[in-house]
Amino acid sequence: MCEAIALHDFNATADDELSFKKGSVVKIMRPSQEGEGWFVAEQDGKDGLVPKNYVQLKQNDFLEKKVTRLEAENLLKDDIDGAFLVRDSESTPGDFTLSVKFGNGVQHFKVLRDGAGKYFLWVVKFNSLNQLVDYHRTSSVSRTQTIYLKDRTSASKELYVEAAYDFAATEEGELDFKKGEKILVLDKSDQNWWRGRLESGKEGMFPVSYTKEIK
Repeated sequence: MCEAIALHDFNATADDELSFKKGSVVKIMRPSQEGEGWFVAEQDGKDGLVPKNYVQLKQNDFLEKKVTRLEAENLLKDDIDGAFLVRDSESTPGDFTLSVKFGNGVQHFKVLRDGAGKYFLWVVKFNSLNQLVDYHRTSSVSRTQTIYLKDRTSASKELYVEAAYDFAATEEGELDFKKGEKILVLDKSDQNWWRGRLESGKEGMFPVSYTKEIK
């Protein structure tokens, strides 16, 4: 799910459409099967179809949907205090978890939602993930420690490599790929073999010598 800003007022003309006002935030759930010109979206706990040309998608650099808890810890462990990302919850699919670097570890906070679809960690509620994140840049995400959210440094952001050659796995746990495929690096603690994920979602270990950095 990503967020979008309404560029114009939209008044629903069918029961399966969603009305909204210019400047409001709608949560885009997925492309519609009704046609290329529509999204399925949600606002204030209601969902329906919205026309694509009436909204502008917002870029969420902090949203790393398919990152696991362990991968989040690997991404953030060497970053500054407050460095964070938002990922899909592993325990409750469809929800989000906020992972934040602090001290010698990474803390994880479940992002809660009420019946109206508003997001919150504690008491203050927000219409969007962006608003929640912006609020907690100046208000602590923790009730026991003072932790303000800060953008990750470039060193901790996702690293992709490109397959320079075909690679056929010979051991269980290795990652097959074809020349030209893009691989998200999940763990590079070993000098010669890294763990990665293909765009298909398949994960495994691969030889670093078979890849090249994407610049």
